[in-house]
Amino acid sequence: MDTLQNRVLNEEQQRLRLEADLAASMETLFRRCPSLYGFSVQQASKVTRERAVDHLEGDLYLADVACHPLLDEERCAELCEVVSHTLLELVDERPEMAELLPGRTFARTLH
Repeated sequence: MDTLQNRVLNEEQQRLRLEADLAASMETLFRRCPSLYGFSVQQASKVTRERAVDHLEGDLYLADVACHPLLDEERCAELCEVVSHTLLELVDERPEMAELLPGRTFARTLH
């Protein structure tokens, strides 16, 4: 029983570290992109063409990108590229991060 408890505890600690690393990466992304207000990561089966912005990897899509002030098409494309690159880099460095992304919405925290 101790081995099972240790494994469960270890998995929970790993997940908490992943969540903390994801939160830190998103905080950095929002600081880097002041006009970015939010976005989501969706599975292909749960996102419409109108919402999908960029294919990330496998079944994952960047969707629902919101910014303020509104950007022209070129600057919006650049912003989406930065977000996509950040997410892909995150998953490339830590493949297990891909399990945390689907169905999540990330939004700027206003203070």
